Amino acid sequence: MISKFAVSILLALSAPFLFVKLGMPFLDPDEGLYATIVQEMVSRGDWVMPHANGLPYLEKPPLYFWLTSLTFGLFGPSEWATRLWSALAALGTVILTWRIGRRLYGARAGLLAGLVMATVVGNALYVRKASTDQLFVFCLTLAMYGFLRDAERADRGRARFLLFYLGVALSVLAKGFIGLFPVLIVGLGMAMVRQLSWRDLNVVRGAALFAVVAGPWHALVAWRSPTLFEFYVLDAHLLRLLNARRYVEADVPISTLAFFAASFIWAFPWSVFTLARSAPDPSPRARWRPVIVLWLLVVIGLFALSRFKHEYYALPAFPALAVLVGAAWASGRDIGRWLVIGLLGCGAVGLWALWAGAGLTAGQVLNGLAELNAYYRILRDQKIPLPFEPRPFGVLLQGLGLVLLVGWGLATLCWARGWRRSAFASLVGISGVITVLIFRLLDVVEPHHSVKEVAQAINAQAAPADVLVLEGSLAYSGALPFYTGRHVLLVDGAVDYFSISATLPEARGVFIDAGDLIRLWGEPRRLFLVARRPPGQSVVAALPAARVHELGRYGARGLYSNR
Repeated sequence: MISKFAVSILLALSAPFLFVKLGMPFLDPDEGLYATIVQEMVSRGDWVMPHANGLPYLEKPPLYFWLTSLTFGLFGPSEWATRLWSALAALGTVILTWRIGRRLYGARAGLLAGLVMATVVGNALYVRKASTDQLFVFCLTLAMYGFLRDAERADRGRARFLLFYLGVALSVLAKGFIGLFPVLIVGLGMAMVRQLSWRDLNVVRGAALFAVVAGPWHALVAWRSPTLFEFYVLDAHLLRLLNARRYVEADVPISTLAFFAASFIWAFPWSVFTLARSAPDPSPRARWRPVIVLWLLVVIGLFALSRFKHEYYALPAFPALAVLVGAAWASGRDIGRWLVIGLLGCGAVGLWALWAGAGLTAGQVLNGLAELNAYYRILRDQKIPLPFEPRPFGVLLQGLGLVLLVGWGLATLCWARGWRRSAFASLVGISGVITVLIFRLLDVVEPHHSVKEVAQAINAQAAPADVLVLEGSLAYSGALPFYTGRHVLLVDGAVDYFSISATLPEARGVFIDAGDLIRLWGEPRRLFLVARRPPGQSVVAALPAARVHELGRYGARGLYSNR
């Protein structure tokens, strides 16, 4: 009965945090590319080698694409069908976090841990992003739950720890070899706790299960394309961590200090309580609690040491953080102290946000966005000005300042009056309001990042025989084939990952240069050109002016035709 009540609470609270706004237009880079990959996977019936715009794409393993193919088959291709598995994976992580917290710290701590996981503000952005990240977090959490569930269950017999091995295998299929993280965490945990030996881990059956689940796809890809498999193993994993990939990448990693700051922000408001202590417990269930701390430290520590990292790389540590914070709130030992510390910090940041938001400049907006998103770091490094008016960002910043001041003040007051549930609910309310502010932020940037509007303009005018051309990398307009249902020619598009694709036999006729475009532009058939650069800096300037017809500007993109 208690479990049903806990699940009901978790589902009710998770729904608005995880399942609202899944149908907004795709925001490139990356997101639309994943939808295009799934669309081609379904149309081709090729479940081994992902393709984008007819080109093999092996930056990521296929689990997310396989699952999204299922929703495309059931509901048809759409934005929400593409993002659904991010939301479902996040919900699964919430449930597993609750189960882990309940097992190690008790029922109340488990419920609070699940609520914390459901309401970190990072969910507002990363659950609404079609990517492999939330699925990887779920699979990693499944592996950790499988280990912690069976660590004290010698009676499980032949099935002992098989859920752990299954979670590891799925993690590898979701994100690649970084999916082996649970093995490192468990190994360190066993060395610390000293309650299990390697003979207890059911290694033979577990390795067989891992090989059956994760092995066939890797073997088939290596057989189909040894060149791409080598790229997948080296560039997409080892050399990426060392920031030494063999092609010129526009991606700009975040600094270690900024990584810590971004991780704190995306785990807010609960990151304030990272160091809060739980109640001591001498029972056997508590002996594996150090594994949770190791989980947090291994993920954060390894990425902090990596030479290449993004602002969201701490997401796999959030379930561990949620368990620790839920346990601390259940005990109440240090919560008052950290609420006061949070009040001081939120008060200072809130007052600054109210002041700064009133006169926010474009440069300040770009610098702020650059610390939270790689795309804006690229703009800043290339000295490209902010493509938005700064005023809407100032209003959002002032809204953030207000909610920090009022919300955290209310939470601290409730705790001081002894209303612990109200204090916790106040922090959930803070997360809810910040989630709404992030939704509004996505609405502001959507015209710049989405190709949906320009794709609709093309669909309204193009005949079946007309040709669609995109200037630059497909990664920054990846949803164009998805929305138009057409493969596109890429002019000067052999950059980033696609510099590898351009060397493959499948690339023949896909990549063209300015000379090829000029020749095609003079032919009788109609061409549509989508360009992100201003006309004077674009390939448009090289085309015969008499035959260049600007059909409109749609957000950051211009649409041109030769007639």
